[in-house]
Amino acid sequence: MVLKSPKVKATNLATIFNNKVVRWWIVGIAFMVINIILLDFLKVNLQAWFSGLSRLSPEEVNRWSLSVATIASAEICTITRYLINDYWVFGNPRPTWKRCWEYHVANGMSFFVWCFIVIALGEKIGVDHRFAAILATVVSVCISMATNFLWVWRSPKKRPRPEEEG
Repeated sequence: MVLKSPKVKATNLATIFNNKVVRWWIVGIAFMVINIILLDFLKVNLQAWFSGLSRLSPEEVNRWSLSVATIASAEICTITRYLINDYWVFGNPRPTWKRCWEYHVANGMSFFVWCFIVIALGEKIGVDHRFAAILATVVSVCISMATNFLWVWRSPKKRPRPEEEG
């Protein structure tokens, strides 16, 4: 007598990566790391540049370098992330200006929240800017996910066929 094992539904890697939400998270997590590295790079280099300006105090140099680095790193990553999400996550063969604009508008709130948290924690409270960026990302990702899936890349509404209308 041969015992048959119960059928177990195996989830393979290809199936997982075909899920839009999983791919969206992969892109998001990758860009969280890239953004923190870019933020640190820009802050250090801008701090050196701003230090060369004789009119700024050391406190002003730190404040300006973090503010400019935060905005620059966020925008660079936003544009690049849009292109990857549009193609790899949502399967569009070409990016469009309309979706790019909608993506920017949708990310406007999460971008503002992200910048506010990084600058407030980094400058006002004295939290390390890298840790502040991680905390800011946790908050803003919820806003970004909702707007990305429910607005920018929403499924088109199905139009009734002429014979169904009546």
